[in-house]
Amino acid sequence: EIMVVTGVQTCALPILALRSGNAQVDKDVRQWLVGLPIAERLVFLKQLWPLNFRYSLRLLQAAQLPRQKNEYMFRHWLRAGHHNTAQELIKRFEPVLGERKFWQIASQETLSPTMREFMNYYDLGRLDSQAQGK
Repeated sequence: EIMVVTGVQTCALPILALRSGNAQVDKDVRQWLVGLPIAERLVFLKQLWPLNFRYSLRLLQAAQLPRQKNEYMFRHWLRAGHHNTAQELIKRFEPVLGERKFWQIASQETLSPTMREFMNYYDLGRLDSQAQGK
């Protein structure tokens, strides 16, 4: 189990996933995360994902990962993520990767039919139009 040390607090990952909504705790977690080696940031974000995917995506935006690692996480979550994550993936990753790169990657990945449907739904058919324009 991962223990997160923030400021003067230590908390287990499942507790952190519940998020208190406390701005100071969020700030401390972001600072703690950025202080980790890149590989550990990726492990942490992957482990947080099933507990609270929205928070995991918010932290990814603050994690200061290299572009290749952001692309890796996007590909991973596209393949492994539940279709209910589609809207949040678009909302959080499109600004990180850039619109063109985001849809290029999404169109190259093998998605579940439901994930593909939801990605298209939330962005008005953009995924299918991108795939047709390859």
